[in-house]
Amino acid sequence: MAIDNFIPEVWAAGVTQSFIANQVVIPTLNTQYVGNATRGNTVHIINATTPTITDYAAAGRSITAEALADTEVQLLINQEKAFSVNVDDVDRVQAAGEFNAWTEAAGRALAEDAEEYVIAQMVAGATNGNTGSVVVDTAAEAKAAVRAIRKALTEAKVPTSGRFIIVNPDMADLLLQDLSDVSVAGSSNELRDGAILRLYGMDVIESPLVAGEVPTALGYHQDMVAFVNQIDSVESLRNPTKFADIVRGLNVYGAKVVKSEAVVKYVSA
Repeated sequence: MAIDNFIPEVWAAGVTQSFIANQVVIPTLNTQYVGNATRGNTVHIINATTPTITDYAAAGRSITAEALADTEVQLLINQEKAFSVNVDDVDRVQAAGEFNAWTEAAGRALAEDAEEYVIAQMVAGATNGNTGSVVVDTAAEAKAAVRAIRKALTEAKVPTSGRFIIVNPDMADLLLQDLSDVSVAGSSNELRDGAILRLYGMDVIESPLVAGEVPTALGYHQDMVAFVNQIDSVESLRNPTKFADIVRGLNVYGAKVVKSEAVVKYVSA
């Protein structure tokens, strides 16, 4: 029996749209390599080294060319995550024959899975900003942690534009304790919404997907974390054992920290 209401291209577009709409961290990353997202592929990212600056006059207006080296970072597209759901005939009739509900649900699930993986890769590849094993349990210590991340990024000559910081709910709660008035919070909307929009030159993102049960912050430059993904396929088939359609899809992706000094984590001891 044909699935009359299922059009793979439309359903796949719906999954992709929901996937994008539910992303929080991924839109802030380097996604220029998305076109290379194929299962088993490796994206080779070349980091050119900086040449030595020579005092030309002091060298007697003679200069020797140096050999430029480069470092290569390999982004493995090795994550393959799939979903497969039974869409019961009764549920489909009650939903007026539309698959929108399942489209949204699949997109949200794929987005959460990908973001959790990306954040884990960022934490694993980051420079440790809490080398002193500081316990962060006050608003002042939380702000000091953010300043330490800012300082580490600046000392690593990371551009000031395009900086972001991800905080888990524990760290966000401590930071919010210090937003007592507009002069500190930046605007009345931040106080009303309980939001931290920007702090010390970094756009703030709160995510419960940061692993761990202690206050954690992760600062980074948007170009220094690469992410690629492709909703590889979405298909349908009739369930042979019940009155339902099976709709399934596959998301292929990978993520990599390009320069560890441009990603700094601060985890409470």
